[in-house]
Amino acid sequence: MNRTEKGQVVIIVAVILVAVLLFLAVIIDGGRLMVEQQEINRAADAAGKAGLIVVGDWMVTQVVGAQTAAASITLTVTPAGSTPGPSLTPTPFPDDFFSWINEDHRKTLVAPPMQTLVATHVLGSAEENGFGFSNPAVTDLKISYPDQYYPGTQFLQIQVQIKRVVAVIFGRMFNLNEGVLSGISKQSLPQR
Repeated sequence: MNRTEKGQVVIIVAVILVAVLLFLAVIIDGGRLMVEQQEINRAADAAGKAGLIVVGDWMVTQVVGAQTAAASITLTVTPAGSTPGPSLTPTPFPDDFFSWINEDHRKTLVAPPMQTLVATHVLGSAEENGFGFSNPAVTDLKISYPDQYYPGTQFLQIQVQIKRVVAVIFGRMFNLNEGVLSGISKQSLPQR
């Protein structure tokens, strides 16, 4: 092997070494970013579900109240010639949950006090998972919840979006120091 062939081998090994290092950098950063994306998605899902739990609990409270009111009607025998007492009104089937919820109940599910309560639980869940506003890497957290009642709406939907700044370890090679990952979750609850 002469001197020029040895120099060519060194150049080829150097090029291959740089290519392998770049490939490893992309794999390491890509894998880490995938894991962080999954964490953001899980936090957004948990936050959306926390809001729906509040809505679901309120729906159960309304149904129990309606069932209790229906069960508390007492009928008395009306003597002949007097004014009749209360009459039975048809009640929904006991095991059909949604038939007990009326339009007034549905309006309270999107009223301002409920919106505040839902937002509080969503933010609390995001905070518990490390993706709240106390985390300096979180740049945005949006909550979308209906602000008014639309008759005939089948579902109540909560959408949570979390944006977070992430450092890219080997990004300097590509002139990139940080990026933004975004997680979106849409959770819905039937109301009919």
